[in-house]
Amino acid sequence: MHVMRRLKSIASGRSSVSDPGGDSGSKRAKVDQEMEQNATNETHLMEKTSIGLEQHVASTSIETDVSTSNISITSKTEKSGYDQLPKEMHEMKIRDDKTENHDDKDAEATIVNGNGTEAGQIIATTIGGRNGQPKQTISYMAERVVGTGSFGVVFQAKCVETGEAVAIKKVLQDKRYKNRELQIMRLLDHPNVVQLKHCFFSTTDKDELYLNLVLEYVSETVYRVTRHYSRMNQQMPLIYVKLYTYQICRALNYIHGVVGVCHRDIKPQNLLVNPHTHQLKICDFGSAKMLVPGEPNISYICSRYYRAPELIFGATEYTTAIDMWSAGCVMAELLLGQPLFPGESGVDQLVEIIKVLGTPTREEIKCMNPTYTEFKFPQIKVHPWHKVFNKRLPPEAVDLVSRLLQYSPNLRYTALEACAHPFFDELRDPNARLPNGRPLPPLFNFTAQELAGASPELLQRLIPEHVKK
Repeated sequence: MHVMRRLKSIASGRSSVSDPGGDSGSKRAKVDQEMEQNATNETHLMEKTSIGLEQHVASTSIETDVSTSNISITSKTEKSGYDQLPKEMHEMKIRDDKTENHDDKDAEATIVNGNGTEAGQIIATTIGGRNGQPKQTISYMAERVVGTGSFGVVFQAKCVETGEAVAIKKVLQDKRYKNRELQIMRLLDHPNVVQLKHCFFSTTDKDELYLNLVLEYVSETVYRVTRHYSRMNQQMPLIYVKLYTYQICRALNYIHGVVGVCHRDIKPQNLLVNPHTHQLKICDFGSAKMLVPGEPNISYICSRYYRAPELIFGATEYTTAIDMWSAGCVMAELLLGQPLFPGESGVDQLVEIIKVLGTPTREEIKCMNPTYTEFKFPQIKVHPWHKVFNKRLPPEAVDLVSRLLQYSPNLRYTALEACAHPFFDELRDPNARLPNGRPLPPLFNFTAQELAGASPELLQRLIPEHVKK
């Protein structure tokens, strides 16, 4: 077995444990290539195969009341560098998710030729009036494709009436089932979670049904920010590491504790950042699920570099602690400038983890997956955390990473515990500012639901005195 050979080689000293904090150009280039070519594609494959297996068990049939009109369009050739935008979108309905009534309203939709190339199509939808209000037309001018995969396509668009930029995620919809991502996104309302504005269905001439999620548009991702600093051979300023990690944990506290959902794909590409305010928002809930105790889940989930070890051990009754492991991996990557555990394959991921955390004990393996029976691993010593990171890092940073990256899921910090960690004390200073002098984004406007169940001691550490006043 490849993993066993690698571990035995490391244990015998024939293969040294490389310093995970080392940043050679060749390793960085290899990681970048791996990230771009494999990590995202792997998640898309998981969405296409594994999540479908869960969904056919957990979901009920989807009700569609689609008209029989058939609108076709022609489009000019897309500008080089952009994928072709959808040519036929018709038989559409739209929901207004800002109202309490979620009953579907018939909507008229037309698509006409635009006057540009990449901005060559307009999607016009008419929302049925409510409470005596007149019908409202919302039109989106498609501008460019910003993401593609087996899940579908994401394109940037502009609302014609308001000029507001939006992102529209178009996914193939199985008519037999409800869309889990849509169901979950309707529940979400948090400053650190991307907002669902509208949704509508569309079909093609092949009678394929597509769900279109209209989302708020945020221009940057944590992944692109980290690559910027890496290419400049610079460390990300520690204030940004604190801001991004804190907001990830705050969002996860809301998602886990208030909504009861596990994201299952936390990674830098799914963390949107406003480059002016540095407010962070978690996006892409295509892998998310409400975890029910006693109900099995797929273990082949989450992008490889950020995959919790219990998933690698095949656990099917895992908890939201898998998201906390992913958050720890993201934080470590912000500190290092490259992924901490860049496994070249699913099983090699375990080797990368063991090289740092050492061989898990029998008790730790049982905590990760009680049904796992293979315990014959070569004994690899723990690689001390202070040797993983730059010596100039504050000890609080290393401490928080170590509390998130624990083998035993029940020993990992919860999201709210992480938010209260001393590493974030600078953010709680009333005089804290961004490097450009602007104020920090909102960090402490917690709702009562977000703080439910927190101990008085935790609240004391979490809420700054100037906010309490």
